[in-house]
Amino acid sequence: MVILMLSSTTFAQKKVEKQVNVKTTPAKMNPIIYLLGGIVPTIGQKEYDFAKKYCVSYHDFGGLAPTNLEKYEALNGTTFELLNIQFGPKWQTEINPNTLGFAKWKENNK
Repeated sequence: MVILMLSSTTFAQKKVEKQVNVKTTPAKMNPIIYLLGGIVPTIGQKEYDFAKKYCVSYHDFGGLAPTNLEKYEALNGTTFELLNIQFGPKWQTEINPNTLGFAKWKENNK
């Protein structure tokens, strides 16, 4: 059994940690995959189909990269791990290969 520690912040900005059983909760959590696009939107029909099939959402930063890009790569890495546990490696052939942090994650998880 794999248990991940995820952090969330309440309205009072108090940090709270909770354990998540990834075998049963990814579909309920609807994790977010972060994309770094440009002038043209990077969320197309392929991404909509992927999101529906694998119960994820997308957030496109557009052409403005966040200052803490590594944080969002790490969050995507957690989502990739959840997808592997829930669906096996098949999703890796269907995701946009330009997804933020995917190439690095795939290289580190061969």
